[in-house]
Amino acid sequence: MMKSFRALLNGMKFNVFSGPRSRPCSLLPVILLALISLLNLGASNRAARLVKEGNQLFEEEKYQEALSKYNQAQQELPESRRIFFNLGDVYYRQSEYEKADSLFNKSRETKDLQLQADAFYNQGNARFREGKFKEALDAYKKSIEINERDLDSKFNYELTRLKLQEEEQKKQEEEKQKKEEEDKEKKEEESQPQPQPSPSPAEEKQQDQQPQEQQEKEMSQEDVERLLDSLLSEEEDQREIRMRESEIQMPEVLRDW
Repeated sequence: MMKSFRALLNGMKFNVFSGPRSRPCSLLPVILLALISLLNLGASNRAARLVKEGNQLFEEEKYQEALSKYNQAQQELPESRRIFFNLGDVYYRQSEYEKADSLFNKSRETKDLQLQADAFYNQGNARFREGKFKEALDAYKKSIEINERDLDSKFNYELTRLKLQEEEQKKQEEEKQKKEEEDKEKKEEESQPQPQPSPSPAEEKQQDQQPQEQQEKEMSQEDVERLLDSLLSEEEDQREIRMRESEIQMPEVLRDW
């Protein structure tokens, strides 16, 4: 189990360059075939030597120097999937996981099933490091489908599956907590008295006029009562005056003796 855990955190499946497969073609002239074979052999030998030197530097953790050797080897054999694989290993060690993922993706474009399985495994490791747990899970699964005996891939698959569940559960709890806080804030807002909207200038003028009109109505009622009292009083005074005047103006009655 510790072996698998170390494989996820540190170990990368490393392929030593073994040279391209020969592809004889009976349609070409024998001389041309021999010439191409010699050229390929020379390129293969140079690439093999450079890869071997790069592997040694890689083991010594001199990753930048190893990268230089692998790049030189790639110039000799630009389509070598194993060189793509080793370049991916270097970038992984330098924590450039996105570049490593891309190179592992190129390295699995081969009929070599073991190289395919190793490339998927290393892609899983790179994606795990990037926090792309779902993508890492898919890569480990494909590695297992190719090589069912790969215990490292199986262990990392289960570890990543648990990590993905943990992340999903954490996300759900955060969403639930956020919703509860929003509901609480909404209830608090609803329980507080709502501020009344400011009246418009026309409404303010109307509100100012209403008490004045009411006051005028009340004063008019008082004035009416006061006026009635005044009229009644004046009428009584006038009556008294008329009565007195009539007494004064009334002539004496002559008696007939």
